[in-house]
Amino acid sequence: MKQTIKNILLIALGIFLLSRLLNGTLSFYIHPRFNGLTLLTAVGLTALGLGYAIQQRRAAAHAHAHSNDHDHEHEHAHIHSHDVSWAGLFLLSLPVVLGLLVEPRPLGASALQNREINIGTDVSLTSASAPEGSELSIVANAGERNILDWLYLFQRSTDPASFNGEEAHVIGFIYRDDRFTNTQFMVSRFTVSCCVADAAPIGLIVEWPDTAVLTSDSWVEVSGTIQARTFNGIEIPVLVADSVAPTETPSQPYLYQ
Repeated sequence: MKQTIKNILLIALGIFLLSRLLNGTLSFYIHPRFNGLTLLTAVGLTALGLGYAIQQRRAAAHAHAHSNDHDHEHEHAHIHSHDVSWAGLFLLSLPVVLGLLVEPRPLGASALQNREINIGTDVSLTSASAPEGSELSIVANAGERNILDWLYLFQRSTDPASFNGEEAHVIGFIYRDDRFTNTQFMVSRFTVSCCVADAAPIGLIVEWPDTAVLTSDSWVEVSGTIQARTFNGIEIPVLVADSVAPTETPSQPYLYQ
């Protein structure tokens, strides 16, 4: 019985990984660069489970056909040589059970509590120092840059006013706390290098007069121009919004480094 359950769990785990890969929710947890390895793992687990099932069926049929000779004892021992404990089966089932019970969701505003947020300058929203920017190929057209592109540029400039008047169009989720004024919020994303364990929050401070109507953690498209403004007593580039429009969560919610 344990062997049968193990076979089923191996196949189920392979199918589960494959389904998460096909529907795109696997990117909520790991970098897309690992999709190929995940596909091989899913196929390997499924094939392993099917292989064990076929082997078990053949062994049972052979044992039945030779139930009165020495081969029966040999096959019986062979079948049980691959037996696993109930604890092992429980651990094997956990990824599938938890994956089915917990809806896949990307990190959002709730994950920003008590975490340092990189805004691309020496200013940090906590006492921790800002993480280093990644070596990115920056999009030349300012209107096509994402939040990470802008922060990369801000970190490498000593003059916030040098960005004055540049058009910006970014997508992210809304984050606000008591450190922002009534006309400010942060449009935020998470950057991921490997998986959500190393996810780091980043964001642009946005000035917009109608922030009271915005819902925290909702996704928005923000269009406007970059202007140097004072935040926490230091001049930094701020996105002065012309429009803030609700939008769907992107299929790839993270920005990858």
